[in-house]
Amino acid sequence: MKNFNFDIIKKIDYILVLILAVAAIITFSVITIKDILPRKDYKSAQIKVVNSEDEKSAEDTTESINFMTKLDDVYVFSVSSSAIKSDELYLPASAGIEISNTIPRYGSSQIINFLFVRNGQETSLFSSKAFIYKYEFKTNPESYSTSSYSDYDHDFNIYAVIKSDTNNDKFLDSRDNISLYISDYDGSNLQELSPSIYYFACTDNNVFVFSEYNEGKVNFYEYDGNLKKVSLIKTFETELKEKIIDLW
Repeated sequence: MKNFNFDIIKKIDYILVLILAVAAIITFSVITIKDILPRKDYKSAQIKVVNSEDEKSAEDTTESINFMTKLDDVYVFSVSSSAIKSDELYLPASAGIEISNTIPRYGSSQIINFLFVRNGQETSLFSSKAFIYKYEFKTNPESYSTSSYSDYDHDFNIYAVIKSDTNNDKFLDSRDNISLYISDYDGSNLQELSPSIYYFACTDNNVFVFSEYNEGKVNFYEYDGNLKKVSLIKTFETELKEKIIDLW
């Protein structure tokens, strides 16, 4: 009788272990599938362009100023807007290459400018409005969460900026041309390195790689911030389907 009960207990234990193992596999599979599938409620970073002559839309456009971070002796504030009026764009709309974009790792807020304040004196990054799609400020060891996304340090600011609705869909987003800018940490010496990039990634301290695409050819460049020099790496003949901008 005792042997019989022992055998039954062994079988019950085996069944329980099997059930737990199957349940763990199912749970792991569900979590993995959720991570792989795109979220339905996720929207790529964009800002709407409204007709300046549409009084209702113009009146509904709201702006806000928020503190971002402190870089050495400069306080940085962001200017965000619910939309940009068509006559306030940095540049007029023009024909551009339409390339789709992968979903960015982080959603971008609707930032249209940065304000740099030193000793009470305010300086705007841009003289007109534009959609600052992604950016990185000068590396600040005391505040990595707000100043740096990459594993490399840099002593200047980097901006990926959408200045105009190049595909005329009434939105500024990654399907439009993305310009690449750099500036000093305080917003001065703003310089455009490219009017339209499809790839960006930091590769070393003060060094990054970016590319431009035109008529089936991709030009890869390296910018060396120590030498303040742009160098052509290589040109490839290939078609592109997505943009990868590895910034915040």
